[in-house]
Amino acid sequence: MVAELVVAGATTVAVGRGIATAERLLPPRPRSIAAVVAQPSTARLARGLARGLEAGGTRAEVRVLPDGEAAKDLAVVAGLYEWMAGLGMSRSDTLVAVGGGSITDAAGFAAATYLRGIEAVYVATTVLAAVDAAVGGKTGVNLGAKNLVGAFHHPARVVVDVDVLDALPPAVRRDGLAEALKAGLIGDEALVALLERDGEAADLEDVVARAVAVKAAVVGRDFTEQGERAHLNYGHTIGHAVEVAAGMGHGAAVAVGMVAAGRASALEMGFTGEDRQREAIDRLGLPAAAPGLDPAGVLALLGADKKRDAAGLRMVLLEAVGRPAVRHVGAATVEAALDAVEIA
Repeated sequence: MVAELVVAGATTVAVGRGIATAERLLPPRPRSIAAVVAQPSTARLARGLARGLEAGGTRAEVRVLPDGEAAKDLAVVAGLYEWMAGLGMSRSDTLVAVGGGSITDAAGFAAATYLRGIEAVYVATTVLAAVDAAVGGKTGVNLGAKNLVGAFHHPARVVVDVDVLDALPPAVRRDGLAEALKAGLIGDEALVALLERDGEAADLEDVVARAVAVKAAVVGRDFTEQGERAHLNYGHTIGHAVEVAAGMGHGAAVAVGMVAAGRASALEMGFTGEDRQREAIDRLGLPAAAPGLDPAGVLALLGADKKRDAAGLRMVLLEAVGRPAVRHVGAATVEAALDAVEIA
């Protein structure tokens, strides 16, 4: 069975088993070229999809990008532009990204800006990409701080093959489950309960569909983050700083960031779910602290965060599970939040 969800009237997200196929990949319309980008670990899948596209009459070429955050470099994107231009791609052609969140971020940004925007299609091969990075139309590359350069550009389709996700190493699976827990905390208490009950063994077909539904609802109401979409950044303000300072995986850093945000929520909003959130994070095998980091370095990264404005640092906080809000927080609250994750 394949679940299909529509995001903001622009993206169809298909979630099911055995669906990473060329037939499922490209929405039917005339096109000449599909430029397929992958990371080293997904190159074999990408080449198989390219062969299927070729058999269907679409010229398909494959380019392998670096792994992880190294893909999200302006020089890498510049290389993509040159490659696409060399292929003779037009606005009617498609850029296909096969991989995790870094690949969909980088390829999505290239698609958003090449010829002022061409069609993008993603095959999300990690839980993190499936529940977050590949869905919602945010693209970005790094410039000192994470995702400092980017654009909003909806993919036409996102394909999530749960058979691919089930084969992931446990650490990679856990990384994505952090973002699924975040989705539950801001918008689906039943998803939180599912992850509390089953932990790392939770059925990914159900987890991904529920997490995508939360994100689809938020993005449908606020695509360009003028208000409510900022709620999707729960755990990310301090989480992004920890990710950079500790070299930690994104999901693990967001887990630490959620613990910090939980403490800030208790202080600023009277949130009583700190212990429940911590227990869910522990159940998923995720870290709840980042000891040993230099507090001054973390504070410097928070100073460069794109969620800071003239009034100070904004954080997404919880009044209760499913009731997020954005609030400016002062130095005392930031200090307490860092202390909660052993950055002091």
